[in-house]
Amino acid sequence: MTEEQLNLLKKYRELTYINSLLAEQSYNYYVFIKNLVNIPLIIVNSAMVVINATITDEQLLKILNIILNSSTGLILSLISNFKIYESIQSFHQLYIKFNKLNHLIDSKMCNEPDNITPDFINTVISHYDGIIDTIEITFPNHIKKRIKNEYKDIQTLPTSLSVSIVEVCDTNRCCK
Repeated sequence: MTEEQLNLLKKYRELTYINSLLAEQSYNYYVFIKNLVNIPLIIVNSAMVVINATITDEQLLKILNIILNSSTGLILSLISNFKIYESIQSFHQLYIKFNKLNHLIDSKMCNEPDNITPDFINTVISHYDGIIDTIEITFPNHIKKRIKNEYKDIQTLPTSLSVSIVEVCDTNRCCK
């Protein structure tokens, strides 16, 4: 294996590591949002049970049920509209895929450094590109920014962390 091939493999190890971090932190973020949104749902549904069991005035009961049911409908619509559960599933799958590829590269580099072939490197690149092609949801900007700042000097960064127009405009280098 040449020095260039070794450097290329190290680059892809770094890319898979950074992408697995992005996916894991995005997954955790959306799980937090889901849990945060589920709290009002639990409270509204619990209140509805108590109200239905304790209030005997039919007119008041009807009004309260309409309010609580519409609140539940609104919360569920928000969850559906922002695709919270789809984001959780997507980022979890990405995390697993990037982590497996990273472990495969680490294992080969540590356990079989003399058996690394150009075919293995091509397989890694192809597999990495395949995972990248499956990404349908963008990573949250605050997570991208945090990881970019944390690893900008020590890691090869994926293209998903490249400078965006918004960042350039925010630093007053353009858009005046």
